[in-house]
Amino acid sequence: MIIYKNFITLNLDELKLVWQWRNDENISQFMLNKSIKFEEHVNFIEQLKTSKDKKYFLLFKENQAFGVIYFNNITNQTCEFGLYAKPHLKGVGQILMNEIKKYAFEILKIKTLKACVFKNNEKALKLYKNNDFTITKEDEEFFILYYIILTAKPCLANSSLISLGVYLEK
Repeated sequence: MIIYKNFITLNLDELKLVWQWRNDENISQFMLNKSIKFEEHVNFIEQLKTSKDKKYFLLFKENQAFGVIYFNNITNQTCEFGLYAKPHLKGVGQILMNEIKKYAFEILKIKTLKACVFKNNEKALKLYKNNDFTITKEDEEFFILYYIILTAKPCLANSSLISLGVYLEK
């Protein structure tokens, strides 16, 4: 079972862990802000407490943190998302993607997922294309991809890859 822990409920050790992951060069190279100070990280999480259009989760399996999924610009129809795995952990991208789809479509009840991806982020592009995302726009630096539930493969909720998650929120 996968446990979702909302960033606003993280303890100090978990806050530091996420901050260290976020600043790992293998992750930060694909972020808009390449490196952040711990104080900025804490301030961001404080702002999440009052945000209505953002959700950030640290994911656990067998009591081990293994990844982060997040949702921005949440409306009743669409949202943007992002993900990153524990640095140097292999083979969890699809698990994170499944959890994103599950949370977005079953909990947020949106119809469209949107991703903004650096063009040189080949792993993310491959993951999204393998999950039926379509590039709809691009500029010199980014691809914009969409996934619409109306065109989703059937039986998403019955997929053996999707586990029942537990959502820990205030």
